[in-house]
Amino acid sequence: MHSLRKTLSSTALAIFALAAVTSALADEPVVVMVKVFPTAGREDELQAQYLKRIQYLRKAEPNATFRLHRSTKTPVTFLWYEVYESEAAYDSHLKVVMPAYRKDAAPTPEGLLAKPSESEIYNELAR
Repeated sequence: MHSLRKTLSSTALAIFALAAVTSALADEPVVVMVKVFPTAGREDELQAQYLKRIQYLRKAEPNATFRLHRSTKTPVTFLWYEVYESEAAYDSHLKVVMPAYRKDAAPTPEGLLAKPSESEIYNELAR
């Protein structure tokens, strides 16, 4: 019985510690990097769309950071670098801001992208 209590106590402490770490990370900045692959010959068209999008995002989310890059090699790749104050801010970006933008913007022209984009999400560890 004593070992069962000890095991349950250890498990409860581990769950509490995990919840505390998860909660702390939820308040930390979230970094998102997205690589986008335009169809050859349509790079300038995509760039024009993205320059309009970045203006919209900067107004809609003034506390977030949006940087757009274009590779210098062929085939061209675009890289979005985004920083959100927290998981909640990133969640709002996905569920509120981007749907509002898509409602206002024209749909992405057929064949503009050569393949699906690739994204990664990072939690900041140190500055």
